[in-house]
Amino acid sequence: MIFRAPKYYKEFHCIADNCKDSCCEAGWEIDIDKETEYYYREVEGEFGNKLRESITNENNPEESVHFILREDKKCPFFNENKLCDIYTKLGEEHLCQICKDHPRFYEWFEFAGVKEAGVGLCCEEAARIILSQVDKFSCYEENIYDVSDDIISYSQDNKEDDMRLYNYLFSAREKIINYLDTSNNKLNNKLKNILWYGQTLQQNIDNDLLDDEEIIDIDSKIKTNINPIISYMSSLEPNDEKWPNYLRNCSELSDTYYKKIAEFEYNNPEVENYLKNIAIYFIWRYFLKGVFDGDVLSEIKLMYVSCNVLKYLFFCKWLEKEETTLTLDNCINIVKKYSEEVEYSEDNLVDFANDSYDLECLETNYLLGI
Repeated sequence: MIFRAPKYYKEFHCIADNCKDSCCEAGWEIDIDKETEYYYREVEGEFGNKLRESITNENNPEESVHFILREDKKCPFFNENKLCDIYTKLGEEHLCQICKDHPRFYEWFEFAGVKEAGVGLCCEEAARIILSQVDKFSCYEENIYDVSDDIISYSQDNKEDDMRLYNYLFSAREKIINYLDTSNNKLNNKLKNILWYGQTLQQNIDNDLLDDEEIIDIDSKIKTNINPIISYMSSLEPNDEKWPNYLRNCSELSDTYYKKIAEFEYNNPEVENYLKNIAIYFIWRYFLKGVFDGDVLSEIKLMYVSCNVLKYLFFCKWLEKEETTLTLDNCINIVKKYSEEVEYSEDNLVDFANDSYDLECLETNYLLGI
């Protein structure tokens, strides 16, 4: 199997106690894979007792058990030194799989013999690496053995159909990323052109006409307000109960946003590069998933909406600071929180995909007018 990942993937290493907002204290339910669960239940001594007391006692073989969070919503093994007791006492090899992997993510395209990977924006170190990229995006490939090689089989007919769509979307993804990296257009115009390109791709897929398309410059005369989109994002199920109110408070600044956006862009030119890297991240992570359900437009809308909402939140932070420029850390903190609330809720991703076809504020023409 071919393993494919962005070149910056190898740069990531957990910064442990230097992390200002550890995933171990984020209030997430931490599932424990079966192999690790069996090991934890056999650990002897006082620490073994703590392990068994700190995980759920579900007996359903189809369900993963998880750690029982403390009252402060932190992992029970997150200590006062901001380190993991399991890591320090048992070694990295005995962390559960999700803790070993996070914030890495993987997507398997078994019919193509490909496994793709990346690092997620919900982690401050991963966000720092992604936002800070200045070179043109590139990825690397290497041959690996994956257990799915042994357990997945496809009929030849299905494989041919899947490969046809996979090759079509793979080529389109390369075209989008290259366009983001090399076009001389302003990012706002690039995103609009990509959104229109996504609309065209979706029509082709729906009609089973996988024609080669180019990304063209469009001239949208429609003017719309970002407020309904911010309001929609605040309606999604929150991980942090403070998040919806934060968004609602920010939405009150929309009039100021349109009056001062040019000043913001002038004083913060690096934000365009941050957002370009975020756009590439979303395209890399989500676009090729269209192979599985034939839906690419909702994934492009997720990228488009995320970039526009994040730019708006950057602007709100800039106003709050009452300083000329934002820092990279300011932007990382906003991106990380947004990713936690939107990307790292499967329910929110499913709801967004469905709503992107049903709600007026997520229709293509409305989005083009932002």
